[in-house]
Amino acid sequence: MRRMKKIRIAVVLALALVALVLAGVAAFPSLLPTHFESDNAVAHREVAACKAATTEAQKEICYQKNVPTLMDAGLSMERTFSVVRLIQQLDPGYQSCHVLAHLVTSKEVARDPSKWKDVVVRSPMGICGSGAVHGAFQERFRLESLGTVSVDEMKGMLAGVCDPRGAWNPTLLDRSSCMHGMGHLFLYVTQADVKKSVALCAAIAKLPDYDFRQTCYEGVFMQLYQPLEPEDEVLVHEVGPLAKNTKKFCSQFTGLVYNTCVKESWPDVPGSSTDPHIMEALCNLSSDRSAELYCASAIIYPVIETLHYDVPKIEEFCRGIVDPDFRNSCWARTASKFVWADWKNVAKAVGICNDAPQEAKQSCWMELVTYAEQGMPQGSVEAKTLCDAIPDEWHDSCYQKTRTVR
Repeated sequence: MRRMKKIRIAVVLALALVALVLAGVAAFPSLLPTHFESDNAVAHREVAACKAATTEAQKEICYQKNVPTLMDAGLSMERTFSVVRLIQQLDPGYQSCHVLAHLVTSKEVARDPSKWKDVVVRSPMGICGSGAVHGAFQERFRLESLGTVSVDEMKGMLAGVCDPRGAWNPTLLDRSSCMHGMGHLFLYVTQADVKKSVALCAAIAKLPDYDFRQTCYEGVFMQLYQPLEPEDEVLVHEVGPLAKNTKKFCSQFTGLVYNTCVKESWPDVPGSSTDPHIMEALCNLSSDRSAELYCASAIIYPVIETLHYDVPKIEEFCRGIVDPDFRNSCWARTASKFVWADWKNVAKAVGICNDAPQEAKQSCWMELVTYAEQGMPQGSVEAKTLCDAIPDEWHDSCYQKTRTVR
């Protein structure tokens, strides 16, 4: 009898202890190891840790410092990006996560550089402007110079990296972004030899089914004109000052390479991403009208980054453009940029096209249809969401091009 009573007392005490522990965990979720917490709980904690950051720039710095450490606490690369998505939902003031994505995949590649191609395949494309795949490229070759390797040898090493394989079935824009990352990589491995980097793009990025040289060239010159990390600064410390004279530096190239150089030089042209008139003057250095339009269209993306996705400021920039073709392109590219940054931004993109002046609306809706076709998986829920959101007269075209149904 006494024995049974002792057992009952022990059971009650044990249950009480368990209840206390569970209550403590519920009250203080941080007592759990990070990898045991839900993604939502981790995201809430990260947002709380950066609540003192009030501007977009401050938020970028805070999240770039904190989020990659989640991988040290046991989160996989995939879960870390899941947390990033949740952070953006909880903290609407934080949208520009391109650099953060670089840091996350760089950390993953650093664990085992031999598996860098697998990290490229695992890198998410529909978030952070595809910064993830760029980081994977850069980390693999960050400390390894291949400056003496011939173009043909390099082609053998890297051929097929951006092609569909296994379970990876990338969209056209996914492959384009991958080739853009290659351009960044080439400037690293050639020790900032711009001409050789351009030659590598010419050799590797022109594929049988599509010519990706343009986006590859953009990666080369973006790496030159927009160094992000201290080692990037060291890489271009000799050629960088020469590149500040856009017209003189870019004139060593011709055709598409010259025009890409002009467009990507905008960081060294003060005001080109905040003053529409300076942007127009820069693009007018291009070799022909087609190249001018390409320049103006492309610079809108960094304009949006510079203005930290502040829609009223971006729309004010578009309204200030004098050239009507440039102006129409500004509205269209702004809409597609928001979806490119995150597929969940469809409502914002549609709102921008609705705000556009009448003469720009057709370009704006066409841009979104094109993005749905080229930037989203065929027949996907995301493509259907975008097609459903645009005006009725564009529905049939969108559904047909994306192979989705009403």
